[in-house]
Amino acid sequence: MEMRGQVTYKTITQHLLFWLVYMLYQAISYGWEYTDQLTFRLAPSVIVATLPVTILLTYINLYVLMPLYFYQERYIRYIFGLVVLLLTGGLLIRFFTHEVILPWEQLHDPVRYKMENKHFWIPVRILRLSIEALPMLAITMVIQLMRNAYQREKNLRELQLEKFSAEMGLLKAQINPHFFFNTLNTLYSLILKKSDDAGKFALRISDLMHYMLYETRADKILLTDEISHLENYMRVEEMRFADRVDLSFHYSGPVEGKLIAPLILLPFVENAFKHGIENDAGWITVAIKLTEQRLFMKVENSYPDHARESGHGLGLANVRKRLELTYPGNYTLNLSADNGLFEAELKINL
Repeated sequence: MEMRGQVTYKTITQHLLFWLVYMLYQAISYGWEYTDQLTFRLAPSVIVATLPVTILLTYINLYVLMPLYFYQERYIRYIFGLVVLLLTGGLLIRFFTHEVILPWEQLHDPVRYKMENKHFWIPVRILRLSIEALPMLAITMVIQLMRNAYQREKNLRELQLEKFSAEMGLLKAQINPHFFFNTLNTLYSLILKKSDDAGKFALRISDLMHYMLYETRADKILLTDEISHLENYMRVEEMRFADRVDLSFHYSGPVEGKLIAPLILLPFVENAFKHGIENDAGWITVAIKLTEQRLFMKVENSYPDHARESGHGLGLANVRKRLELTYPGNYTLNLSADNGLFEAELKINL
């Protein structure tokens, strides 16, 4: 039983198989009930009356009563409508049996015809026929509710995935302009000075742009590529600050073959250069260590007075959001600033 409004080839096939199983059950139970023998006989009353009416009742319940009352939590009205539907179904089955099956049995099954009550209005039989349709309506209703719940869960997961992708795309888009704003200003100043380093600087920026535009589209990239990108970035910043920065960078551990979210480490290094150096001399230390599937990163930098006034910047706010989206419950991030020292310590379970 499919959700409301969804009619597909797969849906039709599933419904046909369901009703074929129901017919098989009716064919077996016809002889089983009276002779205690497992025989296969599809009674004429099932083909002419029971099966068509049961199908009709089932779909009226699924696509009329449930949307009108059950889904709207008007349960009293739904129960009343279901009772009326069942009684109507019992009357219809009795009508087809009396008007079609009895004349047929009179010609083809005289023995059974003699056993039949020839009166149409037999309240007990009509009530029994009504109740016999109830299990099928209950089964299809449960199937429908289960499918609805599954579809809602599936839709929720798809919405969450779309939201995740949108947020990640937005955060990445915020990282790239923020970084290139700083580096392009430096390139401009080098060009104005007609420095020989302008060409080398432009080439490194080109490599960084290529990495950010084409190598970071995947959800995860090789940790070795991310480290190489960090090294390239730091070389650009070294050229930018010349002899005004004392930089130390090292990494250790089995980094080969490990995967990490792209650009997740860059904002910590970028923040150190932006807020720890600027126009003053300063120092930066970056250390990355990997032990099995756990990554440790520690970035320390000098912390002048102007950095306290400007805060930690947009980059760290974005990376915290990205960490929460990409590694929920699998990371720790500690930021501290004291006595002229800013420290960022990150741990990720890769």
